[in-house]
Amino acid sequence: MSQFVARLQLALLDRRTIQAIAWFIIAGASLYLGTVFWLGWQDTMAAFAALGAHTLLIGILVASNSYLLRFARWERTLQYMGDSVPRFKHLGIYLSGIPLTATPGKVGETFRSALLFQHGVRIPHSLAAFLIDRGTDVLGMILLGALSSIITGQHPSWVWLLSFASILLGTRFFAYLLSHPKAGAGWNRLARYIAWLPIKGGQATLEAWANVWTLPVASSFSLVAMVAYGTHALIFSWFCHTLNTGISIADCVLIFVQATLFGAATMIPGGLGAMEAALAFQLIERGVSDVNAISLAISTRLVTFWFGVLTGIVCLLILSAKDLKSE
Repeated sequence: MSQFVARLQLALLDRRTIQAIAWFIIAGASLYLGTVFWLGWQDTMAAFAALGAHTLLIGILVASNSYLLRFARWERTLQYMGDSVPRFKHLGIYLSGIPLTATPGKVGETFRSALLFQHGVRIPHSLAAFLIDRGTDVLGMILLGALSSIITGQHPSWVWLLSFASILLGTRFFAYLLSHPKAGAGWNRLARYIAWLPIKGGQATLEAWANVWTLPVASSFSLVAMVAYGTHALIFSWFCHTLNTGISIADCVLIFVQATLFGAATMIPGGLGAMEAALAFQLIERGVSDVNAISLAISTRLVTFWFGVLTGIVCLLILSAKDLKSE
């Protein structure tokens, strides 16, 4: 395990790795610019101008609060496992993982494990925290969809609520079996199945996850996720209101939730292109012009996704520079 971690740390702190991430960001930005030019530079810029630079700036500041909420959830998760990292250092490590959200299932974020290991956080614990992060993100989005569907009355809210209850109770039952091996006859078989994991701590990771994944913790963390992503949804709603789309706030939230879940379901890294297309398609269905719909989708993603990626890149560069200097 120590050899694996050592190799992983060297790979992550290598300049070529950082350069590869930077080139990925440049490629993503180029894709966005290419989309703007393809749709028509003048019309799209006119839509951006209608939003205004101050609107985009305020959106960035508000969206940044969601990252702080999610960091607080992440830090609390590790505290449940008995781990503690200096807060500002920990925040930098957490933010440095954001650029790699643009990987299928956001699995790239697990590279935080190598950075946290230097501060005494066991690999199974940080991986378990990642699982809790992703699980409560999904549950939080489902709750947000349920709330917006109740308000709009356009979709049966019981479907959202049933999905939430099924996932929460199902995963809690699985966590119970992991925490109480004698209660599940198939535990030994499961342990053999996860032995192939690259870290000789696959079982320890699942057990760490199971010990934290109680109904109170999972429910409260899901509410945090609902508020965090709800902030992004409200920013999207504000942008829609600024361009006078005539779509209600609750309907905008539902559009955002469905687009986010669709982007995640495609397993495309970061939902790039898929989420934007889903946002634009739903807006066009509600009578928004093609140019405004695409502009709203791009503006929302710039504020709620790409700014966070840029912040993470800066944190990664700072942390890497310090680690390389210490060597």
